[in-house]
Formats: sequence, C-alpha cells, structure tokens
Amino acid sequence: MNILVIAPFFPYPLTQGGKITIFNTLKYLSREHCVSFACLTDVPISDYGPLREYCAEIVVIERKAQTIRDLCTFLAGEYPFNAVKLHSEVFVRNLQELMARRTFDLVQIEFSLMWRYAGIFKEIPCTLDAHNIEHRIIGQNRINCRNPLKKLLYAMEERKLKALEERAWRECDLCFTVSSNESSVIAATLENDDKLITMVGVDLARFEFQFKQSFGMRLLFVGGLNYHPNLDSSDYLLREILPLIRARMPEVRLDIVGHELWRIVGLFPENSGVELHENVPEILPWFREADLLVVPLRYGAGIRIKILEAMAAGLPIVTTSKGCEGLQVEHGRELLVADDPETFASEVIRLLGDHALRRALAENARKFVAGHYSWETLVQRMSSGYQRLLGSKPA
Repeated sequence: MNILVIAPFFPYPLTQGGKITIFNTLKYLSREHCVSFACLTDVPISDYGPLREYCAEIVVIERKAQTIRDLCTFLAGEYPFNAVKLHSEVFVRNLQELMARRTFDLVQIEFSLMWRYAGIFKEIPCTLDAHNIEHRIIGQNRINCRNPLKKLLYAMEERKLKALEERAWRECDLCFTVSSNESSVIAATLENDDKLITMVGVDLARFEFQFKQSFGMRLLFVGGLNYHPNLDSSDYLLREILPLIRARMPEVRLDIVGHELWRIVGLFPENSGVELHENVPEILPWFREADLLVVPLRYGAGIRIKILEAMAAGLPIVTTSKGCEGLQVEHGRELLVADDPETFASEVIRLLGDHALRRALAENARKFVAGHYSWETLVQRMSSGYQRLLGSKPA
C-alpha cells in the first residue's frame, strides 16, 4: 500500500529516541509498502542519508523558531505552545501539493502534537504514533517548578496539551503506543480501545550483541538536554551520584553523549572525570567503549529507547524505576534498579567490580529485547493493523 508518514523533525542522524523510532518505522515499512515522508525542521537539512533508499518521496520544510510570536499565539489561542511551534502554512501547502500528485491509502502522523495536520486528509484513514503522553511530562514539570510564572505557563500548556492529545486519540483510526501504561491511559478516554496497538522496537541487526570482555571504569550517559527529564537526570547524576562513586572509585570516567550539553557546563570541576560529546553521528561506538550505561531518570513518560538498544548491544545498565518503567524487566535479572543517590552509586560500584554479574545481566537483557522488541515483529504488527483498518473502510 502507499503510505505517507508525517513527523515534527527529520529522523536522521539517530541521536534521540523519537528519531530512532521514526527512522526504523520508515526503514521496515518500506520493505512491504511504498512510503513517502514529510517533516518539519528547525535547521537546514542537506543530507537525507539512508532515507533516500526507503522513501519514494521526501518533503522537508524548514520552520525557524519564532519564540515571541509563538508564545503570543499560545497565550491567545487554543493550542499548546509545543504544537504552535510546529505549525507551518508552508508545510500545509506542501502537503496539499503532495496529495495532488500522489495517491495514498493512509497517512500516519508521528506525535499527537502534529495532529492539527490531520484535517488535510479528511478522505484518507489517519493513524497516530503517539510516542509519549506529552501532557503528563508537562504536568511533572509543573509540579517540580518553583517559579510562579513558569508554573502558571506549565499549567496552561498541560491543559491545552491534554485537550489536543485526547482529541488525537479519539479522532485517529488507529493509535500506536509505546507501552501498556500509555495504552491504559489512552484507553480510559475512549469508548472503544480496539484501535490501540503497543509498538516500540530495536534494530537487532544494527545493535548486535557484543559483550565487553575487558574490565574498565567508563560510564555512559546518553540524552538530549533540550528534553527536561534528561536535563534533570544529568543534573542528578553530576551533583548527587557521581561524587559518591568517585569517592570510592576515583578512576571512574563518565562520557555524556547528546545535544545541547552546554546546559550542564559548570556542574562539574575539570578533574571530575567527565567528558561531553555533542551531537555524535552514531551512538553504537559509545556503547562498545562503555562499561555501563547509567540512566538516573526521575520523571518522564514512554519507554527509553536507549535502554532497549543498550540491552540489545550487550551494555549492562543501572537505572531507576522510572527509567525502566513500562518494561517487564526485573532488578538483578536484566539490569539493576536504584532510586536514591547512595543506592545508585553502590549498584554502579558493585557492577563495575563484578564481571560475572555484568555478563549475566547483558545476556538476559539481549534475550529479553530479542523476544519482545524486534522491529521486524513490530512492523508486521503495524502492517496487520493497517490491513485490518483498510479492510473495514469503504474503497
């Protein structure tokens, strides 16, 4: 079938979870379907990378940040700020032109924040890949915020986001979610939850299992710090956890890989063993060099793709209950879980010193991911959902 996928950003290089999910959706759908792709970007895109191999047509429209205007539109209108800054009349016209020259069996919209564009496709089934429940993340920001003005703005954003997301869940013909937790929240807003399909996966061929045999002291943190839960997580690690680890193991090194890392410059002294690596083109070499992945997440939503990828690649993990939320994993079987700084630091130290435990966790984690999160299996599930949907629609 002919499928159009619409996204809020260009999904390459693979530097964060949303990009990884959309990239693999396009890659694996293209094996059985003719896929076109349209997206927005806030920076110029000159290299489409492997997407040229997967997509019959690619439309990329640059939408530069216009913070003051977008903020005024948000304050005066019905839409949340995070959706306002993704609206582009130029993008609308390009989608309309694309529809005029190509025929599509269905349209898939990535993220509820993009649901405003669904109105263009009134005669075509529209599916939604929800990714996260965004208003819950904003709600956590509101609770943790101490600035009264920001707290008010977060409350407005949360209310408007909730309305947009619930509208998207109701109106879409099929909804893909990232975990049973998200499915339960969405199902509670629907009269019929038959449209819900849980979807999140890992490219097992790319993240081949390679357990590191040599003993080392390198920790890895991965995350884009423009996403507030990641910023909070990095702050928590640097201020409260890493000093406890280095007090007992001063030779421990920490690599922080992501983007907008300037946000944490100044949180650690020069001799702290911390190195920042901005916008790396490929995460896999960092998985191969590290001895542990640390994910001290304290709030957020969805499933952490980086955890699944590390599990597939053979990199042992220490995380929090929030970090592995939605995954049917067990402390001491696939990874280690710790929810306070002292315990987190102790588990990192224990794992660095126990080769047999690292090996056992890595092997169990790979089996878990291979059994539940293979992209081949998940995209087959997605395609089956499409077939069921189109079978119920008039030609």
